Amino acid sequence: MITIYSLFWSIINCCLMAFIIFFLRTRTMLISKYGTSVIGFLMVCCIVRILLPVEFPKHQYILADNFLYSWIVKHFKFVLHPDFRDNLLAVLIVIWICGSVFSILRLMKKSREVQKVIRANACTDNPRAAEILASIDSECPLPVRVCSGISVPVLAGYFRPAIYFPDYPYTDEQLRYVILHEYTHWKRHDIWKKLLMNVICVLIWWNPAVYVIRKEVTQLIEFRCDKTLSKDFSEEEILDYLDILLTSFERAQNPLIKTNLYTIEFVNTSKQYTIRQRFDLLLQRYTVTHRRWLMQTLIVLLGLGWMFCSYYFILQTKYAASEDALWTPNRVERKVVYVSNGDNTYLEEQADGSYLFYYNGTPMEVPAEDVEAGLYDVYPIVEYQEESKNVFVKFFIMIKENIENIFLD
Repeated sequence: MITIYSLFWSIINCCLMAFIIFFLRTRTMLISKYGTSVIGFLMVCCIVRILLPVEFPKHQYILADNFLYSWIVKHFKFVLHPDFRDNLLAVLIVIWICGSVFSILRLMKKSREVQKVIRANACTDNPRAAEILASIDSECPLPVRVCSGISVPVLAGYFRPAIYFPDYPYTDEQLRYVILHEYTHWKRHDIWKKLLMNVICVLIWWNPAVYVIRKEVTQLIEFRCDKTLSKDFSEEEILDYLDILLTSFERAQNPLIKTNLYTIEFVNTSKQYTIRQRFDLLLQRYTVTHRRWLMQTLIVLLGLGWMFCSYYFILQTKYAASEDALWTPNRVERKVVYVSNGDNTYLEEQADGSYLFYYNGTPMEVPAEDVEAGLYDVYPIVEYQEESKNVFVKFFIMIKENIENIFLD
């Protein structure tokens, strides 16, 4: 089931894993030695944990915190108010839907901006680039066009994708590397992966970990694309490919089209560290060894262990009254509402042999076996009598009370 505690626990776990993924992704030497697959697996684990913020009360170990976590949750105690609690589910659903709608509108706005740039500029077919693409894959349906309003090559579109080049002079060799890069993205369906990640961000917008994972997925897509297209490159071809990467990066410092769910750029100009890391990964090549497989297996097992622990353990609050609160010398005397005595607490025998236990006028059925076992010996018992006897007893009691009132007056 999904509770407030399971949502908080999901956010804590996913943010922790997102930080670990960010740390591993920025370690170029680690990616070079052990590949991007293990980081991709950790991302999948984190995405699954984000999408399933549930708990299993009967199969969990509670981590009770009476300090920091209890202090934080204590400031949200207003959610326990009956009026708020009755409408809490409706309020959360409305907030959830409003946040998702806002996220959708924001992403649609970015996509329209890309389409507007493409429509506003004269995009013409590039026959020379089309021939190079045909030499790579003769059955590829991607059109290749030149658009004067962009500064970096991009692959744009879902159902009718196309490769767009800026209006810069490219040699045939440079065109080949750029087209091969965007063709590899199209072949690997990377633009749909970006769309899927953005859909997850729309659905789980309240979890800050999804935005970190979205950025890491974008970087990982570029790393895997470079690795795929360069696996058969010679050292000279790798240097030529890096040269066109650097040239495109220098030309695109102020791009009209920025990274969004609708496009995949040849280079990302948002951070210089990204292009440096792509250079380092292309220049560093390691052979597959037994040690590499051992480390990959270890990381996978750690990821699965984290998934299991994130569901087996759950963090909850723990409150305890202090000794000063329990024993205060000058505490204000409080009025006792009900005191158990023979007048308001007693047993009444029924016709079928069972008993009713009365406390302050509230009856509760009691098994005859418990009474016979002596569990209620401290309470008086009103025995069952026939109706005629009951009338006589009531009349006698009424006379007795009237006599007592006369003498008291």
